[in-house]
Amino acid sequence: HAALLLGARFRPGIEVMLDVLGFAPALERASLVITGEGSLDAQTLHGKAPAGVAAAARAAGRQVVAVCGRLALSPGELAAAGVSRAYALTDLEPDMVRCLAEAGPLLERLAERLARDLLRP
Repeated sequence: HAALLLGARFRPGIEVMLDVLGFAPALERASLVITGEGSLDAQTLHGKAPAGVAAAARAAGRQVVAVCGRLALSPGELAAAGVSRAYALTDLEPDMVRCLAEAGPLLERLAERLARDLLRP
């Protein structure tokens, strides 16, 4: 509490991390933001990194796409969080053991799909 007396203020962790990582200057140069985590779910919407990244990008008018291992959010929940599309590894490989074991190659396939979708007129 002494820090508050000295003029400190509380900030969400994601705000601090985005500042430390230089997110704002990078965002100025970006036309698309890709974020992700292992599981996009209800916890994601309550302060986890992808939600913070999406909020910052949306405020700057940038499109946000998410990549994840497992997707447990509806299109409406994604849109409310500022994510226009989400791509899940489990869409390519529903077996979780194989999905984890083959994450690298699956991410490559997911990236190809993402690129095709974004380049499609």
